[in-house]
Amino acid sequence: MKPLNLKVVAATLSLFAIVTYTVCILWDVTFPQFSMVAFWKVLLPGFQGITWGSYFLGLVEIVLYALYTALIFVPGYNYFQRRWA
Repeated sequence: MKPLNLKVVAATLSLFAIVTYTVCILWDVTFPQFSMVAFWKVLLPGFQGITWGSYFLGLVEIVLYALYTALIFVPGYNYFQRRWA
């Protein structure tokens, strides 16, 4: 089996995070009674509510979380895959 490619995994996780974050923000706008703003304020430093500035700041932070995940996951997966497979 080929090792995972860091760039591919990072791009895939980033796309997944962007789509999920955008859907959640749209949910907050559409159904404010079920808003997740309190969650976003804890998860994303600097997030102030449903504004364009907070949305774009959240996008940057979400992508950074995805890149961090890929940086930890891919080398670990490749290490164990070589060792145990």
